[in-house]
Amino acid sequence: MDPESIDFSEMSQDELKEMAALALAHIENPEKGIGSKLFDAIITVVPQTCIEAIVVDNIEKPSKILVTPRHDEHYQGLHFPGGYIRFGDSYEQTIRKVIKRELRVSVKKSKFTGVLTGGVDSRGHTLGTVFLVELDGSPSDGQWFDKVPSELLDGHKEFLKRALGWE
Repeated sequence: MDPESIDFSEMSQDELKEMAALALAHIENPEKGIGSKLFDAIITVVPQTCIEAIVVDNIEKPSKILVTPRHDEHYQGLHFPGGYIRFGDSYEQTIRKVIKRELRVSVKKSKFTGVLTGGVDSRGHTLGTVFLVELDGSPSDGQWFDKVPSELLDGHKEFLKRALGWE
């Protein structure tokens, strides 16, 4: 059966929800990933939890933050490394994976600072679990700041304000 050939416009909302529930119940091994197409569809209707890593020079007495550029279909500007928590991963595993992927360095220390509702944007509804992160080495990307950069994404300015009191 070719899913593209189904005329969903003829189905009621209840029928669509039932079909989606039946299809999702048959997905095996979600810990191996569900693919970006399905993931993007799910996050438009179900809130997702992500981590936001405020990388600092010293986790006990932060005086600088590291931000990286982001230019994609969802966001334009400077941002903190972050990502969605994948099936079966803990917060700590996600932080380590994100930092390794985005900065090519390991995490020395991390400290939970709170949860912020990221609100609804072009990707869906996210809940951001915010962590301070100190690196174990030099990052491959990013720029250090000792004040809030004007190009920092608005939502990330709020994370910084709540976590460190910076405005």
